[in-house]
Amino acid sequence: MIVQTKQISWVLAFACFIFVITVACNTDNQSRSSSSQDSDHFPYTVVDSNGKILTFDQAPKRIVALDSAVVEILFAIGEGDRIVGVHNFVSFPPEASNITKVGDAYNLNKESILDLNPDLVFLFSEGAVEDLEKLGLKVFYLETLHNDFREIPESIRLWGNIVGNQQASNQIAQDFENRIKSIEEVMLKVDEGVSVFQDEGSLWTPGSDTMIGSVFDLLKLSNIAHDISGYSQLSPEIIVDRNPDIIIASYGDEISSNPAFSNIAAILNKKVFVPEEDRLSVAGPRYVEGIEILAKWVYPKFFK
Repeated sequence: MIVQTKQISWVLAFACFIFVITVACNTDNQSRSSSSQDSDHFPYTVVDSNGKILTFDQAPKRIVALDSAVVEILFAIGEGDRIVGVHNFVSFPPEASNITKVGDAYNLNKESILDLNPDLVFLFSEGAVEDLEKLGLKVFYLETLHNDFREIPESIRLWGNIVGNQQASNQIAQDFENRIKSIEEVMLKVDEGVSVFQDEGSLWTPGSDTMIGSVFDLLKLSNIAHDISGYSQLSPEIIVDRNPDIIIASYGDEISSNPAFSNIAAILNKKVFVPEEDRLSVAGPRYVEGIEILAKWVYPKFFK
């Protein structure tokens, strides 16, 4: 019995040894596999709006992001600490208020940007690209999204690829797409929407070929400014003549108190929507929230 006990103990010990070695090897293989996947992602190549090819051999660590949408995207995917400079008008998220301001697209402080020692400067307009490149900076110029909100998820994924965080960016982009699909399903119940006028201030309004124009299409709203391209200022006479059923006052209601508009349907029925935040002004992850809020306001019996 003593011999048998010793033999059993030796077998158990050997089995435990084999188990430990196997687990260690598997763990090491998994670690190497994960490391390999991370390194395999780079170099990552993008093409800017001028057709210029940029290659990222590694994720940029110090980004000057002169676009509110990019700032929101990077914070949303947990990479906001890479941003070292922003333009003067960034308002979200609150953490962005502590980041160095370097002017705006038309009045950049190039010396301040250079002092920040960025390894990437992002611009949504072309004006300062050449000047910044002459300073030896890596510049990524991509024209701002303005035609279709459905391009936002791809923009989110793009930045996930640039900073090497595809998992978080894919999750947020997929959530955006799923929420739009939910809205589309509800809108199948709506035969025809109402007419809308959006006031961006001083009667400037978006045409049908804008990002908010694509939202109106989604919500089956008839834009009274359907015959303009981009943004234009409508006369009070045209607004009265086209008599919108609802008004979206993006930055405050300046219409309800104007006697010139007292008899249009939106004013008579008190259908003026003033957004609490600028969700529908920034092409980032929050944009879908703005669409949901607007949909609930326009169709309260369909969107609970």
